[in-house]
Amino acid sequence: MTVKHATFTLERVYPVSPDRVFAAWSDAATKAGWFTVPGGGHSLDFRVGGREVTTGPPDDGKGMVFDARYEDIAENERIVYSGTLSANDVLATVSVTTVLLEAEDDGTRLTLIEQGTFLDGHEEPSWREQGTGTWLDNLGKVFSAV
Repeated sequence: MTVKHATFTLERVYPVSPDRVFAAWSDAATKAGWFTVPGGGHSLDFRVGGREVTTGPPDDGKGMVFDARYEDIAENERIVYSGTLSANDVLATVSVTTVLLEAEDDGTRLTLIEQGTFLDGHEEPSWREQGTGTWLDNLGKVFSAV
């Protein structure tokens, strides 16, 4: 039985206003497009106390489930959520994530800070950081496709 604790910070600058970035997080269809894997499931109740549940494809054998609860939302400025990641009903991580949106020149600087507890080697901090960076890059593609 092992426990690792890790915190990481990722930043991205997007060429759109903070309200557009916020909308990409708060709209269920838009978020599913950049946050989920092909064939995975997604539900979003974007409000304080609301939940977001993301699952991997049912046929991948991993049984991945990310279950988040929105703790704080300041429209166009800040999103804070707590979440768990499980694989085949085994808890892998518990985390708290803060997303900050700041207007910068003609765009938005997004700063994401995640504090995680990684249990029994089921996930490594570097894997989470890499995966989170990938979906922030996918978010950027939403704005370049417009």
